[in-house]
Amino acid sequence: MKRLLIPVGVALVIVVALLVLFLHQSSPPLPLNQTFINSTFGPGEILPTSGTFKLVDGNVIIHQQSGNTLNTTLALLGVGIYLPSQVKSGLVEYVNGTGYHLYVVVLQLQNVVSSNYMQTINGNKTTIIIVHRGYAEADLFYFGGNLTPAQDKALISVLSRYLENL
Repeated sequence: MKRLLIPVGVALVIVVALLVLFLHQSSPPLPLNQTFINSTFGPGEILPTSGTFKLVDGNVIIHQQSGNTLNTTLALLGVGIYLPSQVKSGLVEYVNGTGYHLYVVVLQLQNVVSSNYMQTINGNKTTIIIVHRGYAEADLFYFGGNLTPAQDKALISVLSRYLENL
């Protein structure tokens, strides 16, 4: 009996390790990392409410890094221009900083025409950056002043690379 338990136990440990590894790799990294945030905007923190999402019956279900789940809509994320049938999945990254906050919504699209463009929209102490590459789009919403041309260029570059690597 002991001879049978040892191989079964080893096999179980291997299966659990592979499952943990698979689940850890299934979540894509966030588009902005801590070093980039601090060097581009000043001190800031990626919030645990960031996470990946799927659409279920037209609702956005965000699986937050904190382990919680949030139900919302594309419109409340600021990307209501897309129909739920056009969004396969995505992620949202929330950042709180000293004198600013921002969030990025990344969409993996379907049933749309592939395109490549970028646009920066400056408002009253806010900036929106839209980067579209192929069948993916990143929308950054920045609150806390207008971005400098250098910040704008750095963000477009980082978001473009991120989308191209999805």
